[in-house]
Amino acid sequence: MLLLLSLLLSGCATQQKKAEFWGSFTPEKTFSYDRRYYAVQTVEDSRIAVTVYLTETGEKVDSFSPARALDFWGLCWEKDSYAIWTQSADIGTICYAPEDGKWTLRREAVLPDYIITRYDKAYEEHPELWEKMYKSPLE
Repeated sequence: MLLLLSLLLSGCATQQKKAEFWGSFTPEKTFSYDRRYYAVQTVEDSRIAVTVYLTETGEKVDSFSPARALDFWGLCWEKDSYAIWTQSADIGTICYAPEDGKWTLRREAVLPDYIITRYDKAYEEHPELWEKMYKSPLE
């Protein structure tokens, strides 16, 4: 009985140590491909606010609110443009791209193949691939 309890508890500890899979997305400060901009997510009134800044000056450029904080799973810049993708459990993966200095929702945008969502089982179940996934630059 003691052996069974020990195995059960060690299995629970292993499950708790398993890293969360975010795919290409991050909750951290992240930069555009050329580091001209960076984006930070914060929680405001139970919603996520994504704020874009100019890296050189730290000046705020724009801010948008893509989802509820409870359901939000990070953001990711495209690797060759200023488009930002967000992923949320309730509304899915959506794109915001700059238009006249404002990041606006682009419903028609197609997620690039190199951006991996947290729901991609081919990656989620293979942690050895996580280091090879595209992620927008961090500090």
